[in-house]
Amino acid sequence: MLHRQLRNALEEIFGTPFIDDALGQPEMAQLTIYERRDDFRKAVLGFQRLNFREEQQEYAEGLEAELGVALVCALLDTETREVVAELGLSYL
Repeated sequence: MLHRQLRNALEEIFGTPFIDDALGQPEMAQLTIYERRDDFRKAVLGFQRLNFREEQQEYAEGLEAELGVALVCALLDTETREVVAELGLSYL
């Protein structure tokens, strides 16, 4: 249930086509997280500080595509969540 609610919220923010595309690229997301940990951290923390859907949508539009895919997969893809846990990225 919670997973579905999160996916619905992310679809509202990023758009359903982006979410579908992102979830088809978990390897790229994981590579982005490995290679760009600081950028990923900044993207996550920047997204988390926003409270309103409009702000979140504007942030998503300005987010580099690779980081957006990494963020979506870190939240919705099991294997990517495991990578995040292995790296100890507790801010997510």
